[in-house]
Amino acid sequence: MEAWYGYCLMPHTHPAQNPTADSDVRILLVRLGAIGDVLMASPVVEVLREAYPHAYIAWLVEPLAAPFVRCNPYVDEVIVAERKAAWQRMLREWKLLPFLREARAFGQQLRARKFDIAIDCQGLLKSGMFAYLSGAPRRIGFIPSREGNRLFLTEPIERPSHPTRITQTYLSMLSALGLPVAARRPVLPIPAPEREAAQAFLQSNGLADRRYVACCISTSRPQKDWIWSRWGELADLFWERDGLRTVFVGGPERRVDTLRLVESAASHPISAVGHTNLLQSAAIVQDATVVVGCDTGLTYAGLATDTPTVALYGSTDPTWLAEEPYMALCFHPMHCSPCHRRPRCKTLYDCMVAITAQEVADTAATLLERTRKMSEIAE
Repeated sequence: MEAWYGYCLMPHTHPAQNPTADSDVRILLVRLGAIGDVLMASPVVEVLREAYPHAYIAWLVEPLAAPFVRCNPYVDEVIVAERKAAWQRMLREWKLLPFLREARAFGQQLRARKFDIAIDCQGLLKSGMFAYLSGAPRRIGFIPSREGNRLFLTEPIERPSHPTRITQTYLSMLSALGLPVAARRPVLPIPAPEREAAQAFLQSNGLADRRYVACCISTSRPQKDWIWSRWGELADLFWERDGLRTVFVGGPERRVDTLRLVESAASHPISAVGHTNLLQSAAIVQDATVVVGCDTGLTYAGLATDTPTVALYGSTDPTWLAEEPYMALCFHPMHCSPCHRRPRCKTLYDCMVAITAQEVADTAATLLERTRKMSEIAE
């Protein structure tokens, strides 16, 4: 503990020179979750690989988001924080000695990799602690941050105040290394076996070589959810107007609810909920004609392949998507927007209630026409 307190009093500056292009620098990227944020951070390692072809790049991530990181061709090693939930439970229960023993053992595993640079893309206590435990002498992260994360950084970077592209915020962190920070697409190449499994699922449901809409219907917080019955209304609108079937994707916890939704809709939408894993669901999203989803990780999977995407926003701030060329928003800001994790409407969620199925269908039609014109110009 004395060493811990001693560290907190250390000056947090590090004047080290940036690596050269032929350097075999060892870099740890820390972005544990959530799935959407992991996807948004994915081009960071792409830029690092381009700048340092001989570098060793590892990514520390939680189990739920690990499949997306394993798909990233620019990552040499995926380190999964398998025990993070157990560590959080130990801290809540004040079991400090077991926690310190496990944290020390995990830190030894990280330090054995001899990282030169740790990039903390999360800005929380847990991510800052992991960056520090890695033993990397340079630890880069955003300020302002939360939960005392600043104490773990040697090179704080000002967070962009008004990002307008999905990957822009995380890429700006690379300015500490003198690297370009222009926005890029997320990186998510789906492995062939997973894409083939997704295609087999679609084929078994009569969608072989047919256009369809992918709807990402489940989120991590109720204030981000759309009105449930409207998913069925939307599916019927797409079928009646455009002849497009709808495929619902999402977490397995909504499987029963989604089956009821399918039964209530006249257009016979298809539920992949509980039938496909994360990567197969992402493949369904990427191959869709258009994607509709709330502020959840799968909604953004299609942006890696320029799939037109309509995002439904309420409790969170969508301005960071303002200039995404293949995205459109349905958003009705209220006086309390954005409330994030602290809704003040007593579960009324007026901001999501205000989004109608007709508005979403019309927004999707406008987006498809816009992207069609973009394709014509590109040709």
